[in-house]
Amino acid sequence: MESKTEENIKILSYNILAQNLLSDSLHLSNEEIDNIPYLEIDYRFNKIFEKIEELNPDICLFQEFEQNGKLKNLFSSKKLPYDTIFKKRPGNHQEGCAISYNKKKFRLEYFCSLELRSEKNKNNIFSKNKYNPTLYNKENVATMVVLESYETSFYYLIICSHLLFNCNRGDIKLGQIYQIIQSALLIKNYYKDKRITTIFGADLNSTQNSAIYEFITSKNINVEFLSKYNLSGQNNKDYISSESLIEENLGWYNEIINTYPKFNNNKIILITKKYNSDEYDDEKGLWLENKVVMKSFYKEKNGKEPKATSLSKTFQGTFDFLFYNTSYDIEIKKVLEIPENITCIPDQDNPSDHFPLFVEFNIHD
Repeated sequence: MESKTEENIKILSYNILAQNLLSDSLHLSNEEIDNIPYLEIDYRFNKIFEKIEELNPDICLFQEFEQNGKLKNLFSSKKLPYDTIFKKRPGNHQEGCAISYNKKKFRLEYFCSLELRSEKNKNNIFSKNKYNPTLYNKENVATMVVLESYETSFYYLIICSHLLFNCNRGDIKLGQIYQIIQSALLIKNYYKDKRITTIFGADLNSTQNSAIYEFITSKNINVEFLSKYNLSGQNNKDYISSESLIEENLGWYNEIINTYPKFNNNKIILITKKYNSDEYDDEKGLWLENKVVMKSFYKEKNGKEPKATSLSKTFQGTFDFLFYNTSYDIEIKKVLEIPENITCIPDQDNPSDHFPLFVEFNIHD
């Protein structure tokens, strides 16, 4: 009998709360922050670093990572074997999404960054119709890397993202996820002979009871019956309407499917299918298709998502997720359990307003 090829992988996904966003995120004044010892930068990031050392992940996916921040300096000073790929949010932001990988375990095959916004100069749809040209011009990003394991030669597509927060604009978040999935499909097709495994860690700013989560984990979703302002689940309202909303939804549906990925690297070139902006097929409806259907590590292991991954004065619920898509067999050995007896973070033991997600799994052919 031929022996199987197998390896063990450990993944961390963590919104670490950028130091420069403390005031806005926690709704505290700078003076109040200065008087709270556990919000001091050295204290917070030493705690984050301790958790990384404890879990010893092979790959880290960070949201709200600061380009010249404390954590990056700690990586360098402690001589951990991580290389980091970072994408800063556009505009006057200092933070963004980063992927750190163990360079002793993986070879970096390819990397790119994705601005989750439209490219008006390349896509003339906005000059031809009435739809809002700024709908997908928000300052959210995704970072993507393709890694090859030195041990097994398995290929991994790793994606890290942080979507728009606005609880009433799930239409934008659905468009952002569509861009990410189309990009993942493009990369997977380019490496189709490698049986590439996809890992996606994100702060979706959406709950598991949302159209965004449904789309990620399903083959398709029908936009025709989606209630636009309830798509992200933050309002705790049903996002599916009993009546057709074609006339209301056609505009942003067409903007989703005509907004395409933007890469910094031309190694992979996207060919887009153009859609008619003013017509739709009555029989087909307004369907968004997902060819990279993903499963949740936590739901597969525990039968459910964590009760809450983010606890603040304004919100308590699950925003953070770790997904995968693979043709290999996966055995999920463990996930990091999320505390359920805490009412608000950061605190002395938890340095961010989000809990980290962590999974250890075996993958084999």
